[in-house]
Amino acid sequence: MKKIILGVSGSISAYKAAEILREFQKKGWSVKVVMTENATEFISPITFLALSGEKVIVGQFKDLEYGLEHIRLCDEAEALLVAPATANIIAKFAHGIADDFLSSLYLACKKPVFVAPAMNEGMLLHPATQRNLEILKKDGVHIIEPEEGYLACEEHGKGRLTEPAKIVFEVLSALGKEMKGLKVLVTAGATREFMDSVRFISNPSSGKQGIAIAEEAAYMGADVTLLLSSSSKEKTFVKTERFETLEDLRAGIKKHDFDILFMAAAVGDFRPSRRYEGKIRRGKNITLELESTPDLLREIAPNKKSGQIIVAFAAETDDLLEKGKKKLFEKGADLIFVNPVGRGRGFESDTNQGYLIFRDGNIKELPESSKRDIARKIIEATISIVRG
Repeated sequence: MKKIILGVSGSISAYKAAEILREFQKKGWSVKVVMTENATEFISPITFLALSGEKVIVGQFKDLEYGLEHIRLCDEAEALLVAPATANIIAKFAHGIADDFLSSLYLACKKPVFVAPAMNEGMLLHPATQRNLEILKKDGVHIIEPEEGYLACEEHGKGRLTEPAKIVFEVLSALGKEMKGLKVLVTAGATREFMDSVRFISNPSSGKQGIAIAEEAAYMGADVTLLLSSSSKEKTFVKTERFETLEDLRAGIKKHDFDILFMAAAVGDFRPSRRYEGKIRRGKNITLELESTPDLLREIAPNKKSGQIIVAFAAETDDLLEKGKKKLFEKGADLIFVNPVGRGRGFESDTNQGYLIFRDGNIKELPESSKRDIARKIIEATISIVRG
């Protein structure tokens, strides 16, 4: 199990460190907590002991067991994260002051260091704090920028600790190695095709599977861009661009270079052949004629550059393997994931199942599990193709 050291300094937002700890645990990481003396005024070490199952280090020489632990503690961990980081601890780091365990640990740590500032806006924007942050950046420290919001001083401004899930996302995506250097483009969610100014044809896709793929690729170190339907309400910290219609999606794909393209969006097969201006009023009978939409996969796959990998997706109600194989070979993708939809399966659900079909004829069944687990398996299969 991978380990991270979580440093907690004396900020009112120290309680959020408990949420950060939990978020790392959800990702399968263990957490070792180091607190400054001031941090214990805001949250008890017992809280972190109960959550992490490991003894919490406080102070420099309070516990002789950890007297020289700063020399080797980082050797056991993947990284050091300080969240929240006060102006005081940032200043100590920037100027090499080691008068407590956390600042001594920082100087002894040879692993990646992440700092998430949290303070009053005036303190954050003060020239001294800004200089100190610039020093840390030049020293290779990753600064997780604070957010704007309501602060403890009862003012609205910048300085609020970034939300725990985003902090964990930024740390893990920076530490990822399996897909480092790869540009990944993921499409997710449903297209909308309008019949008038307010009505459209679409499908129930939530974009959850595509988002899970984008996030897992980011955790593996890839440079990820997510093209997400404007109809999706799912939250993600991946770099995201929105699309609405098929033409929007087509334009979004064309403007991005990529090493791997995951075509997980549920693109409508039909659209109204005519779009009425304004809103069609009730009482007026109309005939709605549909036309087939352009086949984006058929357009993109045959024209891909050497070395590019395209992963297709197919949502089917029957004959999954037969239809999946046909789509894979007819449209020129490198791999396809075909899954059943309807009767509560696939669209909008938190679980998925299906088959991975490779061009060499190999088929891998993916039993029902979370879309996060399915995403990992799809990515692992894709990496095997990249590596040859």
